Amino acid sequence: MGRAPRSARFAIGLLAAIGLWAPTGGQAYDTPLHQQFSFLAARYLNGCLAGTSTPRIEPLAVRYVARASEAEVEWGWTGWMFRSDFYDRAHQADKTWMWVLETRIHQRYREYTQALEHETDDAKRYATLGRVVADLEDMTSPAHVVPVYFARWWRLSFSDRFDNYPIDADAVSASLAGACEELLAEPLESFEELLVHTASDTLRAVQRPIDGMPTSWQAFWKLAENPEDFGEYGTAGNNFGKRVEFGCQGQRCVLLDDDELYKSFALDRHRRAVLSTARAMLWVQRTQVQAVSVSRD
Repeated sequence: MGRAPRSARFAIGLLAAIGLWAPTGGQAYDTPLHQQFSFLAARYLNGCLAGTSTPRIEPLAVRYVARASEAEVEWGWTGWMFRSDFYDRAHQADKTWMWVLETRIHQRYREYTQALEHETDDAKRYATLGRVVADLEDMTSPAHVVPVYFARWWRLSFSDRFDNYPIDADAVSASLAGACEELLAEPLESFEELLVHTASDTLRAVQRPIDGMPTSWQAFWKLAENPEDFGEYGTAGNNFGKRVEFGCQGQRCVLLDDDELYKSFALDRHRRAVLSTARAMLWVQRTQVQAVSVSRD
């Protein structure tokens, strides 16, 4: 086989160089957050399943989920070179750049959900579920759904600040207390639908006004006019959680370090991550009941 054209060798070399500098170029939440989402979702789910015919998710199974979701985040620089966790709000389809880089999440998510639907081994089933919920949780992160490409090589900045914002686990649990109807009332029709609903909820949140200000959260993540395109950072920039001052309709809007408005927005997104994770877990638990019923017939 002959050598690749010079342009191709240059592109591959450039990708490798960028990858060495940016191990987190396309991923969303930090690993510890994914783990917390898994355990909070399992606790929420098991509380809602008490007294029902659906089996609770066992502690070991939860650990399979958490471990796999963490592994999904920790692909390292070689993984980053070929995939990113961004949503296509126009077509929910996969896109590639130069036939190499996977820039959208959808094809990989479909492969995981199809594998989950056909897996019969318990350990492998819950590990696959961990990969599915990692992708679902990423769809509650605005930069990945708008989407905004957040890597800024010239600033040595490789993540969106929202993805590092700490979770208030007690507040999330309190918000889900007594909310079993929200989880159990409507059966999951498809994992594709769950992904779209989760991402759509994030898009609505970004377009809502910031309380008391003449602007929306698009001041941080601005949607592109063409839904097929990537968006960009708004006038507030990549500063979620930080003190920031920016122009909004002829005024100067101000948010403080760890402002209550930041906390409220993050609580809403983190709650959605836990709810979507619990819905995916519920599907697996219900399929166990269906499998037992079929085996008895």
